[in-house]
Amino acid sequence: MNVNFMIESMPKLLSVLPVTIFLSVIGVIFGLILAIPISIVREKRIPVLAQIFDVYISLFRGIPIIVQIYIVYYGLPRLLFLLNQNNPGAKGFTMPSMIIGIVAFALNASANLSEAFRSAYHGVDKSQYDAAISVGLTKSTTFKKVVIPQLIPNFIPNFTNILLDLIKDTALVYNIGIVEIMGQANILASFSFNYLEAYLDALVIYLVVCFIFASLLSLLENKIKQHVFA
Repeated sequence: MNVNFMIESMPKLLSVLPVTIFLSVIGVIFGLILAIPISIVREKRIPVLAQIFDVYISLFRGIPIIVQIYIVYYGLPRLLFLLNQNNPGAKGFTMPSMIIGIVAFALNASANLSEAFRSAYHGVDKSQYDAAISVGLTKSTTFKKVVIPQLIPNFIPNFTNILLDLIKDTALVYNIGIVEIMGQANILASFSFNYLEAYLDALVIYLVVCFIFASLLSLLENKIKQHVFA
């Protein structure tokens, strides 16, 4: 075990930690933005759209994320070209790998987050909604004042799991040219063949980062519960 290599490599791995955090956090934020309308459409069973989103959810939850990354990487530029090919000045599209990664993570997260939303929504006792309506509150007020405050703490645990999965899945974007923690570990190890030491460094960083995010979101969940159920 080359301890000196591990000590020297750790700062170099930490230097690309912002890439890992940026990809996962931005991906989950855009995924959240997409998940909300998807959840509403599916819950209300809006004709056609609900069926389309049902298929969408099944696809993105059933396909490995590495396959999704490759499909977005090769498919999105081609799709943009096809949409713009009638333009006389149209040229081939190239997109930054970072944008590809964010799009792939956002699509994947939206599918999982929409299911988490529905689960959190159904976790709120319907009798409380009925009670609020019976005392004269409007549907919108009831949803804002009664349902949402209870929905959020129900949603946070699943949100945490999805975010942590995205943080770990960033290890795959090295395949499309993004150098994050795992990519940097591969690069450093390739010069000295200290692969075990490089991967142990990466392991420590992933564990610490995931622990920090899990702890912060757990703290947020407890604070909201104290406020809602006080």
